[in-house]
Amino acid sequence: MTVDWSRLGHAYGRATDTPGHLVALEFGDAEAREAALDHLDMAVLHQGFPETATAPAVRAVTALLAEKRAHPDTVESLLEFLGDAAMSVTHLADDRDFAKILPDLADAVAQAYPVVLPLLAASPPDRALFRAENLVAIARMQSLADRREELAALVLEWSERGAGPQAEWMHCLGQLGVDLRDRLSDPNPAVRLRAALAHEDDPHARELILAALAEPPPAGVHQFALVGAAIRVAADFDEIATAACQAASRDSWAGFDDGWGALVRFAFPKPYATHRPLTEPQRALVRALVTNDQLWDPMNGSCQLVFKQAGLPPSRSACRRLTE
Repeated sequence: MTVDWSRLGHAYGRATDTPGHLVALEFGDAEAREAALDHLDMAVLHQGFPETATAPAVRAVTALLAEKRAHPDTVESLLEFLGDAAMSVTHLADDRDFAKILPDLADAVAQAYPVVLPLLAASPPDRALFRAENLVAIARMQSLADRREELAALVLEWSERGAGPQAEWMHCLGQLGVDLRDRLSDPNPAVRLRAALAHEDDPHARELILAALAEPPPAGVHQFALVGAAIRVAADFDEIATAACQAASRDSWAGFDDGWGALVRFAFPKPYATHRPLTEPQRALVRALVTNDQLWDPMNGSCQLVFKQAGLPPSRSACRRLTE
């Protein structure tokens, strides 16, 4: 089917330049291929937000891969592009701003799945985990729910070959809905936590998550995943206050959204006000924040917004006075 790219858009305007980049993926030199991949990442799917040109671009990429016309050094990046497109379908499913775009994009990515699935079976060991992660992202789309079992079997097979960190393979399996509760007692702490994060409603998993929040996470587990899970399973902030304070005191400013910032929002469901004194757990959290040098750059609007929304003063010295 012929695509009228002049009627489509990407993040920077009309998509009239997109066809040239797609051609470069097959015939371009190294510089042109790199520019084409950048175009897909930065214009066609800018920061994970699709445009009207995204679904047609996905179909074009799928055709290149299906017909083995894509240059070999672009295959991994094209698979990642498809995985990112799938994640946008999943993450934006309830966003009305994308309601007109997502159905066609979901259909395009679903059509890509049988084309790229063989890439995992034929993968070199050092690329298997990367390929699996992107295939899992695609299979997590609702329309592909019935394909997850076959992918899980293939992922499990790769995990047993020892091709990459076990915790990352457990993450893939957990996202596919595989029961990992037998791994809650695994000697590898990262594997235990990945299993726990896949089964938050299990009492043992809950204990592991809450206990882990206090310490830096092991390799293979991200702090934001632990913070989010701890908030979901805790009865209230008081239950995790001690561990939350330790996490907040060592987090970087970049945790304003899903790290220390999420803990502040959980601790302050209502903004602080002078007529509503701090509870002791809230006071302890503010004290921990004050000790963290990374959170107090007055030019960092993201950090400042967290404090503002919690009703806390944006000044380090003023917050310190609240704890005295």
